[in-house]
Amino acid sequence: MKDFSRRLALTAAGLLLSGATTLAQGAGLGGNPTETIKTLYAQGQFEQAYELGRAAEFNWEGDPEFDFNYGLAAIESGHYEDAIFALERVVFLRPDILRLRLELARAHFLNENFVAARAEFQRVLDRSPPPNVQENIARFLAQMDAAQLAKRRQISGWGQLRGGYDTNVNSATEAEAITTPLGTFDLLGDGRAQSDEFTRWEVGASWREPLDKRRTLDFRAVANLKNNLSTDAFDLGSLGLDATYTTQYDFGTVRWGARTQTVRLDSEVFQRAYGLSVGMDRELAKGWLLSLSAAGTRIRFENGGELDTNQLLMSATVLHPTERAIHSLTLYQALEPTEHSGIGKHNGRKFHGFFYGLQVPGQRYQPYLRLGAQKTNYDDTQPVFAVVRDDTMLTATAGVRVPLWKGGEFSLEGVYSEVDSNIVVFTNDRYSIEAGFRHSF
Repeated sequence: MKDFSRRLALTAAGLLLSGATTLAQGAGLGGNPTETIKTLYAQGQFEQAYELGRAAEFNWEGDPEFDFNYGLAAIESGHYEDAIFALERVVFLRPDILRLRLELARAHFLNENFVAARAEFQRVLDRSPPPNVQENIARFLAQMDAAQLAKRRQISGWGQLRGGYDTNVNSATEAEAITTPLGTFDLLGDGRAQSDEFTRWEVGASWREPLDKRRTLDFRAVANLKNNLSTDAFDLGSLGLDATYTTQYDFGTVRWGARTQTVRLDSEVFQRAYGLSVGMDRELAKGWLLSLSAAGTRIRFENGGELDTNQLLMSATVLHPTERAIHSLTLYQALEPTEHSGIGKHNGRKFHGFFYGLQVPGQRYQPYLRLGAQKTNYDDTQPVFAVVRDDTMLTATAGVRVPLWKGGEFSLEGVYSEVDSNIVVFTNDRYSIEAGFRHSF
């Protein structure tokens, strides 16, 4: 922020002087013994004027003319704290002279004490100064607003590398054969569950840009890839971009968002999604937070147009932080009607479910738990199996984070999922465990 002060110094130097000359009339600062300081200042030799004033301060501090000119020289030479001390002595003796308060306010401004600067500027405004002085003060106030917003700007990023083992990388059944109205068929290769070891990496960045005291823009980009060591056909990666516009109101916070995501399967584009969302966050009571959201997403598949859908997802989350743990409960409901009639109608679906989350913050270990359940009902008869598909899914995640260094952590996580379907080919279960490192900056 020192660079910020230096950049503003030249701008600030002349703003008040032009409109405040008349305010100094009647100041009674004649007879000043520090004519040399004034001469050096007028010649632009600010550092020399400051050094001379500093040498004479012991003998002359308390003299209004000396303190005023010494304060000006200290401002222009970048010695803002010395300027403040000198000008405060003058203002104490001459509280009604607005020019003196303006220069004191300017010194506080350049010293980045915006609270004190605002207070002094406001005292001047309360006295109804000339319009040009009011305009100059408004410029200072605007610069302070901009500087405070800039301090709130947040740019962050992270990188993560993990490795693990997955018992069912293709989310397939363990059944050896399936029965359909057309007969019984053996399942081979990709049609059955396959286990594999994998590596997973993720990089991301976020940028928060405050627009004013109530409005904020957030941007986020995340790229990740799960690379299976043997089953390359099921390598899965994605790139997501998010933008969120947030406004704070007395009743809570309202969020408007836009999102795009591209999913790759075995290095080929598999799915593209584009969505808009709206949400609200509100404190219900002390220690209880409510979050509501609704999102509409257009989902398109590269090689399967009959799977295309427009998803509508609604959710509600209650968050309850305590001294020992953070509890959260999310309820959600979604509609995914297919855009294709006829043969693709059976791909349309609706589902609902919940997630419960538990986090235990700590200095050395940070365990967490997540439990979920989802019920999915499809819209039409599955043509191969001649029944309407009906699924129930259960998930459980448990893990622990271990902080290692500033911004760095080790994590260990285990995941279990189970899908029970009335069509055996869609019934499956899955275990995975992974561990790795994450660094945030």
